[in-house]
Amino acid sequence: MSLTLPTLHTARLTVRPLNLADVPAFTAYHNDPEVALYQSWDMPYPLARAEALAREMQVLTSEWATLTLEAKGGAALGNLSVRCTSYRTAEVGFTLARAEWGRGYAHEGLTALLSWLFEDESRGGAELHRVHASLDPRNARSAALLTRANFRFEGCSVAAYWHRQSWTDDAHYAMLQSEWHTQQEALRS
Repeated sequence: MSLTLPTLHTARLTVRPLNLADVPAFTAYHNDPEVALYQSWDMPYPLARAEALAREMQVLTSEWATLTLEAKGGAALGNLSVRCTSYRTAEVGFTLARAEWGRGYAHEGLTALLSWLFEDESRGGAELHRVHASLDPRNARSAALLTRANFRFEGCSVAAYWHRQSWTDDAHYAMLQSEWHTQQEALRS
């Protein structure tokens, strides 16, 4: 599967592919030790890496693609990441500048992305069957976000990956397209 990532609009955000104008903010929050604590990138996060990422075509493939969470005033607040992991299945991730934590931006952006990922292809969506996410279970904020977005906790792999000089657990969350549609119907009722 290879789909160009869309530009999505919410009440407070534009969710759009990463571009070169986002690079300074993207690099700044990726270099914040509190933001990076449970993330997979090495520190310091180089500006050149962010520039290279912004120059890439942001498409839904097996490689991570990046969408910027842009405030109505134009500021880059954070980003969502997405990649295909198998047939009609994708993994999502999210990163938010620390100054924006607790304001609901990640939830708002993730909800818009899920809507597109689960939407029927005939209506411009990716029509995926399953979306999943994994995280270090010590990352309580991210776990709370996934729970709030109605992801189902599927379990935890113990000491599953090497991260920052130690073995780390990996908590697994997922949602099926059918679950998404059921939730959306309940919201409309």
